[in-house]
Amino acid sequence: MTAYCACGASGPEPHGVVLNQRSLAWVSILVSALVFIIQAVPATRAQFSPAMLPVITPQNAAALTQLAEVSFGPWDLVMAVAWSPDGKNLAVSAGDWVYIYRTQDWQQLSTVEIGALTHSLAYSPDGGRLAAGSRDGYVRVWEAGSQAASGQASLALTLQAHRKGVNSLAFSPSAGPLGSILASGGNDAVARFWDPGSGENLGLMVGGTFAVPSIAFTPDGSQLAVTNGDRIRLREVGSERIVGTFASDAPLYSLAISPLGNWLAVGGSDNLIRLWQPEQAFRTGQQEYVEPLYLTGHDGRLGTFRSLVWQVVFSPAGELLVSAGGDGTVRLWSMETRELLSTLDAHSGGAACVAFSPDGRTLVSGGLDGFLRVWGAIP
Repeated sequence: MTAYCACGASGPEPHGVVLNQRSLAWVSILVSALVFIIQAVPATRAQFSPAMLPVITPQNAAALTQLAEVSFGPWDLVMAVAWSPDGKNLAVSAGDWVYIYRTQDWQQLSTVEIGALTHSLAYSPDGGRLAAGSRDGYVRVWEAGSQAASGQASLALTLQAHRKGVNSLAFSPSAGPLGSILASGGNDAVARFWDPGSGENLGLMVGGTFAVPSIAFTPDGSQLAVTNGDRIRLREVGSERIVGTFASDAPLYSLAISPLGNWLAVGGSDNLIRLWQPEQAFRTGQQEYVEPLYLTGHDGRLGTFRSLVWQVVFSPAGELLVSAGGDGTVRLWSMETRELLSTLDAHSGGAACVAFSPDGRTLVSGGLDGFLRVWGAIP
């Protein structure tokens, strides 16, 4: 028996949440408080408590199993996901819409029609704002706590950020030199800084001659890493000067910096993940670029979107790196040994995005097959 959950009451028809019954059976046996009784009745809400799951670690990564899924339309590509800092809500970009789900029971709380694919979502560090960067070139910012009676979030800002489309967004940590600012990267080869309250443009960084597919702040907010072609440039926030560069032999796409700031992970267009330590960045006076460490495993067809490593993220403790590949898999790697720990056959059309919950107990992935899937380790 498969249980479906229809949640929400506004916007397009709510999407069904499907729970893996085999997983739920084990959870019921081993952690009786984890799952409520589920009946195959329309509009019945299936629930489980993410707080009862163990933290995902290198020791249990191989035990990950699918706990739930949200099914969108076949053309509704799931391009971006973002957890609220308290872990209570998840923002999902699917097709031309952005959805907010309550993660306790995956009830749809609100919907916003963007009218274009949204490639990036980000919550501010205090959870007060949600930003979306879309293919139409606009960055939109909502007051995250404002779900009106109609189920629509309240739009606070609309910024024409990048005329050729927005690819990536990142809020700086509150301790950054300019406070909590919002950075955006676009197809115009530029990264820009914004005041997320007023919408004021605080400055820009020219990434290079190619589109900027990804950006990431260092944990202290003092530097911004910018992907551009086969280069990653570290730039100082405030002065915008280049403080270091990493070079690759293939175009790069996705980027993440570990919570402690001691690793920089980059997903390429060639199935490979490259790892550098920030102090290895090329600086004036050095003779050559430092070669990265390589993580190999993704096996999409080279020269197509299948060989793209769409996203890389670190676990909250920094012990794990997770990658979403065009080959349809989500892979978990040990940062201590650099070994592949687990391969999830996650999305038939390619895995486009992935994110850990702030407490590290839950992993979500989104794909080009129109599905959001929820993963956890069964005790």
